[in-house]
Parts: sequence; structure tokens; C-alpha cells
Amino acid sequence: MQIHWHQAKWVGDEQKTQIEERIHALADQGHNDLIDVRISGNPSKHKGHTDHEVRITCEARGQEIVATRTGPKLERALHDALESFKQQVRSMRAKRKEHRAPRAIAPADADPTDSEAEMELESP
Repeated sequence: MQIHWHQAKWVGDEQKTQIEERIHALADQGHNDLIDVRISGNPSKHKGHTDHEVRITCEARGQEIVATRTGPKLERALHDALESFKQQVRSMRAKRKEHRAPRAIAPADADPTDSEAEMELESP
């Protein structure tokens, strides 16, 4: 898995390392579904607005995960976006696990032909 930072002059090297470690830890939980992660942060371009936006986009097997958060400080928006991203990854994995769960199978001793044979005997 690769992590790419775009327009990230506002993030210090130590903070980048911590965030990358958290993302790698999430990816290394026995899964290989996260392929490519992109993190970008921008100050708001709206006149008079002081909020900043952080977007985490991840190419995962079979889908794309996008977590976007805004906040008065880029660091807070980054934290919130990362928490949202982690929740979305866990949700995606839970759905996949649920989808792969074995379905209930009729007991082996039940013979579906029994009811058919009984119906034939009952008809005149």
C-alpha cells in the first residue's frame, strides 16, 4: 500500500509519520484490501470562511473510500478525516465478512423427495 500526500506543507514530518503508521496499522490487520491512499488538505477558498478541508481518498479492492472533514484548524480536520476513514474501512470489511458468511443449509437427513412421493400416493 502506498500513501501519497498532496498540498501537505502544513503537516510536519513527525505528524506525517504518525498518521502513516496509523494507516499502515489499519491496513496490516490481516487484510490486503487497501491499495493506495491519498491525503490532501486545503484552506477554505471561500471568502470569509476560516474552515480548512482535509480529504482522504483510498482505492480499496472493489471500491473507493472517501473521507472529507472540515475544521477551523487543518490538524483537527485531519484527525476527524482519519477517524472517518478508519470507520469506513471497518464498515467495508464487516460488510464483506457478512457477505461471505456461510448460509444456512437444510439438514442432511431431510429428504426433499419424501414429500413428492407422498403427494404421488395421495393422488387418485
